[in-house]
Amino acid sequence: MNPRIATVGVGAVAGYFTAQLLAAGHDVTCCVRTPFTDLMVHTGGDVLHTTPDVVTDPSALPDTKADWVLVGVKVHQTAGAAAWFDALCGPDTVVVALQNGIEAVERLTPLVHGAEVLPAVVYCGAELVAPGEVVHRTNRTLVIPDQPGAAGFASLFGQSDARVDVRADWATAAWEKLCGNAMANGVTALTGQRSPVFGRPEAARAALAIASEVRAVALAHGITVSAELPGLVVDALAGGPADGGTSMLYDRMAGRPLEHDAIYGAVVRAGAKVAVPTPVCQLFDDLLACTV
Repeated sequence: MNPRIATVGVGAVAGYFTAQLLAAGHDVTCCVRTPFTDLMVHTGGDVLHTTPDVVTDPSALPDTKADWVLVGVKVHQTAGAAAWFDALCGPDTVVVALQNGIEAVERLTPLVHGAEVLPAVVYCGAELVAPGEVVHRTNRTLVIPDQPGAAGFASLFGQSDARVDVRADWATAAWEKLCGNAMANGVTALTGQRSPVFGRPEAARAALAIASEVRAVALAHGITVSAELPGLVVDALAGGPADGGTSMLYDRMAGRPLEHDAIYGAVVRAGAKVAVPTPVCQLFDDLLACTV
């Protein structure tokens, strides 16, 4: 029997991984506000063209709960998706959070009716250019913790081009990604420039100041983020494609609310728990809050 899979919110990242599931032969229901017919992913000169089932009203879903629910809405949209979770989730469901930050389990658990929450670290450079149309530029990997639903979720992608890595030390992976996200997203969103802006010393200094705070907070929580990571991130961003960007930049360009709290607010909250000051992250959180 084919597993019942649904994706709640089909933006760039969720669109990419949903298309990979469809290409692997799975049926996936896309739960969205804006309907589309085809889900297309452009990678270089190739186009992956899939045709999912698209639903815009939770009441139109069948009564049977889903086996797997991929959460693709932005963090600040999560509570607004509660009706979808009501229709889709039960104690046998596994909910996979394709969301930024380190607080997915705490955020989703009250909403998913006893489902297992499987947080994912996402490495996928993609941009949503129209409903159901994604431009995929770099990376194609999800990193998930080694918990009960992990192996089954990874197996769903066995016949796809996507990768799912199951990691025992998932907290380290999550903080490494948070560090990179914090370095990249705010600078691009506030300057309105794409990744090559990090070739400027001013942008690089800002990113490294952010990284210093994130690493200090992580260490106070018993998690070591490599000292080499910030420099590698800056170099990768500065030397990346001219059209490379971040999800926060794309959201600002489109006039959408930004995920600043899920990234910078999360660092500030985690720092407060261990009495580590985070003035740079607080500054970015405050400035980004003023952009909309």
